[in-house]
Formats: sequence, structure tokens, C-alpha cells
Amino acid sequence: MSTIEKILALISSSEEYSLRQRMLTRTALFMCTVLAILSVGVWHYANTSADYSYDRLLSSASVTMLDGINVAKNQVHIDLPYSAFEILQLAPDDKVYYAIYGPNADFLSGYFDLPVKLTDQQADLIEPHYALHTYKGKKVRFIVRQKRLSERSVAGNVTIILGQTTLARDAQMRDTLYAALTTLMVVMGTALLVMWIAINRALSPLNWLSSQLKTQSPMDKQNLPTTQMLEVAPLTQAINDYRQQWLSALAAMRDFIADASHQIRTAQATTKAQLEIALTSDNEQIDKNTINEIYKDHTKLTRLTNQLLAHATIVHRGDRQTFSVLTMQKILQDVITQAVRDYAHTDIEFEYVPPHNDVQILGDELVLKEALRNVIDNAVQHGSHTSNTTAIIRISLHYRQENHQVWVEDNGPGIPESMMSQALERFVKVGRNTQGSGLGLAIAQSAALTHRGQLLLSKSELGGLAVCFSFPHIMDANDA
Repeated sequence: MSTIEKILALISSSEEYSLRQRMLTRTALFMCTVLAILSVGVWHYANTSADYSYDRLLSSASVTMLDGINVAKNQVHIDLPYSAFEILQLAPDDKVYYAIYGPNADFLSGYFDLPVKLTDQQADLIEPHYALHTYKGKKVRFIVRQKRLSERSVAGNVTIILGQTTLARDAQMRDTLYAALTTLMVVMGTALLVMWIAINRALSPLNWLSSQLKTQSPMDKQNLPTTQMLEVAPLTQAINDYRQQWLSALAAMRDFIADASHQIRTAQATTKAQLEIALTSDNEQIDKNTINEIYKDHTKLTRLTNQLLAHATIVHRGDRQTFSVLTMQKILQDVITQAVRDYAHTDIEFEYVPPHNDVQILGDELVLKEALRNVIDNAVQHGSHTSNTTAIIRISLHYRQENHQVWVEDNGPGIPESMMSQALERFVKVGRNTQGSGLGLAIAQSAALTHRGQLLLSKSELGGLAVCFSFPHIMDANDA
């Protein structure tokens, strides 16, 4: 793992971090990487530039020196012009070494121990050859160049090996490198400064949001002020929407607690009154009718408590939206089986009309079972209880093109059409039988809305009330 990867891993593994510091650190690491890459390129350019400049001096000096080599008196005559050394004096601190070889590679003049030797490949050079060697403990740049002698007495190539130490070219390379690196570092420093300013400006909306939220109370209904920053506007809108949803949920919870407290206190007061009547009675034995009334009040209180808990559970699980694919036939069979067991001591008849195809929805099994059971209990309580008519509760499941429907019907007195919308409200009792808590249909309504469905009330073919759950298909539920 490289050093940069270790630093990034250390930054990522920290539990708390500053977004500004992380952005600046990663930007600085990126800039350093770019600087390192550019430095390598600048170093290569500085070397190439220095070699090109001083190789031209060597080339010019070697050409001038070759011009002073001629044939005189049937032998090679060497007369090195002074101008060649003047050219090399442009690098005054560098030393010059040379060697001249005749047509047969015979040593003619100069330093015979130069590290550059003539080889078969160099016997006939068309272009000059450059090489870097160490000579007498110093780096020396050599050029090998040839001149053709075509006299009758002397014919062949004369070779000159000219070398110059690298003090001047190294100094030029360093000057070029330092100047370029200084410019790069200034540019990188300026870029980091600009980046720091840009990051601070980019993160300033977070500080603005923080200051706005600190100055407002959690119970404040006023929204955050609008902003012209396109990137911040969606976040501000999301915070405002979340706050309104939270306040709405809090208000609904407050109303629910107030209504539930009132209903529970009323039921408890009724039970307490019955007990006080029994205790203050002159009879030593408690009247059976009094016990029956106390039992009814206790049963009513128990049912109310269970329904309140069921309603709270449905609302809570509905907010969590932990849905899975459910088979409605299985859910209805479980609910109907439990209802038949609970009401086995009565003369109520349960009818189940299954669908022709499997019906699957996306939902919460516990919420659906609780809602269906409350609707069935509501039908049992408000259904037909006359001696001449047997109470019938019909549960049917239908696959529709637009949705799935679950129907729960009874043959009771039903609810007037004008009061059906009120029957879906909490603690509202309609119809002839007002002994219930007024929560059964409200629980079913909450469950239907949780599943993005509807709860509809209508007149049943059996003569009583028909409650219809409608649920969207799985693909429609996913899209929603």
C-alpha cells in the first residue's frame, strides 16, 4: 500500500471528521501528486535542454577542428584552429579533452587514454555520436565525428573524439529546474489557496442552515427561509417537509392521546361507579345484574385498550414501511380461523369466498391481520342479533385489473349512507348499536392508507354493511 493510500485509509477510518479538512487534505494530496509528476517532466526537460545547448557547442567545435586536418606532403597534417577552442570557452570552467585518429585508426594527437574507443561500428560514421563517460574522476560529454580524406597518398576517415566536462551544462540544468519548480510551487500554492477559499464558500450554506436551525424552536411551525442557491434549495425544502410531517405526526399523536385518555377515563369511571354502587348496597350479596354490568364495562375497557394498542401499532409500523410480499389467501385463512375459534360459542356463520387466482400484495402481515380482525369484530358486534335471523359474515377476496379487493360483509342493520364517512373517524359511533369503542373502522382505515390503498363503505348484498379493502398491485406499490 502506498503512502497516499495509507493516508486516505486513515482519514476514512476516523469516526468523526471535518468535511472541510478532508476536502483540503485530498486536494493537497492530489496537488502533490501532480507536482511530483510535473517535477519529473521538468527534470527531464532541463537535462534535455542543457544537453542540446552544449552538444551544439561540441558539434561546432569538432567541425572547426576537422577543418584544420588536411593532407600535406603525403601525410595527415593537423592544424587545430584557435576558433574551435574559443567556441569551447563559452563554458569557461569546463575542461576539454580530444584525440585524433588517422585512416587506419592510428593515434595521431591528443589524449590516447580517452574512455571512448574506436570500434568497427564507428569505423564509418555518417552522423556524430555522443556519449557520457567518467574521465579522471569527472563526468565528460564526448562527441565522435569523422572527416573523409580522398587524397591519392592518404585516403580514409579521420576521426576526432572531443570531450568537455559537464560543469556548465549541469549548472544550466539546475537553473532551469529550480526556476521551473519555483514556478510550479507558486502555481500549486495559489491553486491550494483558491481551493481553500472555494471550499469555504461551498460549505458556507451548511453554516447558514445551522444558524437558521439554532435560532428556531423544534415546535416552531415557521419554515426555513427560501434561498436562491440551487444546490441548497432542495435540502431546505426537505427539512421544511420533514418538519411539517413531524409536526403533523406530533399533533395527531397529541389528539390521539387526548381522545384515548378521555375514552379510558370514561370507561374506568363507569366501572368504578358500578363497583361503588355494589359496595354501598345494603344487600350482603352482590346483585347478579350488577356483576353483569361490571363485566360488560370491564370487557368494553379491555376491548378499548386492545384497540388503542392496535391502532398505535399500526401507525408505528406504517411509518416504518417494513413491507414484504404477502399471499392474501394465507392471511385471510389465519384471520378467519382465529375468528371462528373465538366466536365458536355463538351462532354466527362465517363464509369465505376465495379468488380464482393467487393474490399477492406488498404489505405488513401484522398490520393487515390486525385490521381485518377489527373489521370482523366490528361486523360481529354490529351484525344481526335478532332471534329470527342468523348472523352471517362473508369474507371474499377478488383479483381486479386495477387492484386487489377484500370484502367483509354482514347482514346487520348497517350504517346510513350519510353517516358512512363519519364512521371512519376515531371514537365516532354511528348506527343503532353504540356499544362499541368507535375504533374498529378507524384502525382499518389507517391500515389501508399505510398500504397505499383505500377503505370504502357501502351497502351489502346481505342487507348490512360492506367494508372493502383495496390494495394496489405489487408493481404499482413499488412505483409509489
